[in-house]
Amino acid sequence: MSKLWGGRFRVPTARAVEAFTTSLPFDRRLLPYDVVGSIAHARMLARQGVLTAEEGETLVDGLVQVYEEIE
Repeated sequence: MSKLWGGRFRVPTARAVEAFTTSLPFDRRLLPYDVVGSIAHARMLARQGVLTAEEGETLVDGLVQVYEEIE
C-alpha cells in the first residue's frame, strides 16, 4: 500500500524506521477497548443532547457491530 506522504520524499523510508514507528500490533490489541470507549462516548453525547437519541442509538448499534466483528 502506498503512503499518503510518499510523494514528498525521493527515497523510501528505511526499514528500521518503519519497524520502529509502526503501531499496528498495539492498535490491534487496543481496538476492543477503543470501541467500548467510543460506545460510552456516543451514549454520553446523546444524554447531553449533543446527539439526538436516534443518532446516539445508530452510533452505538454500529459500534456494537464493529465490536462483534473484531471478536
